[in-house]
Amino acid sequence: MPALKPAWRNLLGLLLAAAFFSPLRAVERSVKQTFPVEAGATLKFSTYRGGVTVESTNEAQIRVEVHLEAGTEDQTLADRLFKNLDLQLTAQGKNVTVQARNPSESRAQFTWSKTGLDLGFRIFVPRTCHLDLTTTDGNIAVGEAGGNVVAHSRGGTISCRQVGGDVRATSDTGEIVVSRCAGAVDLRVTRGAIRAGTIFGAATLRNGRGDIEIQNARGTLTATTAGGDVAAGFSRQHRGEATIKADGGNIFVSLDPAIACEVQASSGLGGQVQSKLPFALLPSGNSKRALAGKLNGGGPLLVLRASGGNVKLEPSTQFIE
Repeated sequence: MPALKPAWRNLLGLLLAAAFFSPLRAVERSVKQTFPVEAGATLKFSTYRGGVTVESTNEAQIRVEVHLEAGTEDQTLADRLFKNLDLQLTAQGKNVTVQARNPSESRAQFTWSKTGLDLGFRIFVPRTCHLDLTTTDGNIAVGEAGGNVVAHSRGGTISCRQVGGDVRATSDTGEIVVSRCAGAVDLRVTRGAIRAGTIFGAATLRNGRGDIEIQNARGTLTATTAGGDVAAGFSRQHRGEATIKADGGNIFVSLDPAIACEVQASSGLGGQVQSKLPFALLPSGNSKRALAGKLNGGGPLLVLRASGGNVKLEPSTQFIE
């Protein structure tokens, strides 16, 4: 399918939006396209600018809505900005591709310049659709997805409310939030934060500099951060081993008192290991900076290492299911 850019000459522009902190009026345009798809289709999305919201429906189609806003009231300049944008909306086999590129805006811009294009995407997909989403400068928001989700943002927030498949997400500078996932997650941030709710599958959470939180880890867990705290919760339904390392922060662990597990916890110089749970101590015993013990007869091993802070274990029955 050919690119939509030539067809924009027939679209009407709206001159109604006012720029923030500016008396100038903006020129707006919109593009809409619908693609019939089969079950198990994949949406491949990428943009050099702007955020995307993906919502699921019971329809056997993918609907794409693109909102374009030029930061100028000059119609001639706005037309040139729209013309420079390379927007591709295509379908091939089970794949629908949405791609926005603009070489003239890919280079560095002065932060006070308002003559570029602002883009916003809203896409409706079938519940079984797989998602492959990338934005250089913007947020990614996924409501409910039945398939797998792959997402990357160089500078923005990635959020997924409920995913039936696996999630693999990376952010250079930003935050990743996954509220509920039935599959496995692999979440990596260079600098920012990772927040997870209930994860039923294996969870790999890595943060170069920032905090990690997982409220209910039901499967195996690997969580590491080089400059932040890690908070993790384990309900009685937890299955699988866990390794948590915080090189420059603290580790906070909430355990269901009914969980069967084994814990090996340690802290570095200046730190402590504190527990409010009735562990049966192993021969290695217990000290100010270490704890080795079993709870309810033992079970999956939880290894907790805080080289630059404290390790605190507390009982809790408040877990999001």
